[in-house]
Amino acid sequence: MKKIERTPALQQKRIDSIDFWRGVALVAILVNHIPGNVLGAITPRNFGFSDSAEQFVFLSGVSVYLAYGEARFRRGSAAAVAMARRAAKLYGAHLALTAVGLALFWGANHFTPNDLLGAEFGRATPFLDPVRGVLGILALSHQVAYFNILPLYIVLLATAPLLLALALRGRFEMLAASAAVYAGARIAGVNLPSWPEAGGWYFNPFAWQFMFALGIFCGGALRGEGVPFNLGALRVSQAFTVASALVVSNVFGLAPGLVDEAGRYLDWDKSQLGVARIVDFVALAYTVYFSRLNWSVRETAVFEFFAQLGRNPLPIFCAGSLISALGQILADSDLASPVFDVIYVGAALLLLYGLAGLFDRAGPAFARTVVGTRRSAAREA
Repeated sequence: MKKIERTPALQQKRIDSIDFWRGVALVAILVNHIPGNVLGAITPRNFGFSDSAEQFVFLSGVSVYLAYGEARFRRGSAAAVAMARRAAKLYGAHLALTAVGLALFWGANHFTPNDLLGAEFGRATPFLDPVRGVLGILALSHQVAYFNILPLYIVLLATAPLLLALALRGRFEMLAASAAVYAGARIAGVNLPSWPEAGGWYFNPFAWQFMFALGIFCGGALRGEGVPFNLGALRVSQAFTVASALVVSNVFGLAPGLVDEAGRYLDWDKSQLGVARIVDFVALAYTVYFSRLNWSVRETAVFEFFAQLGRNPLPIFCAGSLISALGQILADSDLASPVFDVIYVGAALLLLYGLAGLFDRAGPAFARTVVGTRRSAAREA
């Protein structure tokens, strides 16, 4: 089995690559959070069982290990305190994001003929039952659709010290413990409850912590012996990735109904992180990693564009979420058209790139003050 050796130069390229792929995920999330946008047809979720959510959570786990693992975590409680502070800042960002998002939808609902406070999106509760709705938002037990991944990440950061401590004893043991929690939660149907509405979290933390743990596991590999290369594993990963794309795309439209038929037999649920999603993401990640795709575009403007977005994940995610919310509102207006979809997303990406550049130029102190973003060699998620 061949391994990619760790060298200072290669290690830095890998870190830059994390920024690049996180930027790609942020763009895909922005587009996918505008249902019906014509560009949504070319996002990864249409060509595989997994999508940008798995990519985002996985890269967050990798970044947490690179930022807090090994020597830094061995020095004591400093890393745990830093992660707790980060979780608190994410909590504040989530509350602000939810408040502004609800204000946008309330305004559009009030001043336009469109109903944008549908109960199915979780937007109506804070207005119909303000006391319990606001308390639910504060407790993270009531989450508005398309604004519900930050609560998951807050919980994952809270569990990160334990996962890192287990990883320092043995990465395989940590992953096995995480897999046991995942399996137990899936079998027993365990999830964090929603309130005041009945149900559970859209992103079940007991299931999704396994994707986060996979990221921590791979972060340890990047810091240590490198990611092992096996030709047989690569060929299997490539075959599964191609098969997944063919099924999800109905063989690119040539076999209508194939994906619906496959969905009857596959464990593919997003909320519970179905097994098909895990296998698909691992196969895709292994294929992409050894394709050197990001390194082939490293010296291009494309790489820098996505990397700049990925270097500033929290402000770009928050701004992108609000842009997506506005896009949902405009999708019900007279402006809606495929041409408008492309123009809107293009303008949004230019705005986000400029915002990311502002944070880059303003420096670490300003970024930490405003949104709590952290600048380090590992570029924390």
